[in-house]
Amino acid sequence: MDSTLVSVKENPLLERREVEVEIDHEGEATPSNEDVKNRVAAENDLDVEKVEIESVYTGFGSNTSKATLKVYDDFDYDEELERDPSEDQGEEVEVSADYEEAVAGTITDAKDAFNSMDSVDWDAAVQAEKDNKNRTTLVDWLESQK
Repeated sequence: MDSTLVSVKENPLLERREVEVEIDHEGEATPSNEDVKNRVAAENDLDVEKVEIESVYTGFGSNTSKATLKVYDDFDYDEELERDPSEDQGEEVEVSADYEEAVAGTITDAKDAFNSMDSVDWDAAVQAEKDNKNRTTLVDWLESQK
């Protein structure tokens, strides 16, 4: 099991860092919250008691999980991982009528529609689905296509 820090958001008001981690667990089951907590704490020289797991998510059939943690301790990380809080609001993505039509049907129809397009703005496709039915299965698939 390998873990990689994906992003870190400083939250000075609550005196914590909100951390996203990608975990590769090829050939293994989805790691437990305790496994993730212990791995991240060990790799970043943190006190296990100061790490809280918010979620561990693995897409269907995937060998990679995404974990969200809250770390109530200072630790060193690459400054490039810092997320700008304005990113949490998300940028406005213009959704065309083609994308709205593509996500209007079943998930299979939507996948077929996007696969038949010459070029796809995957961010717009995700936004179209979130604005429409917001099916997590399709959103996950669209995110994986980026």
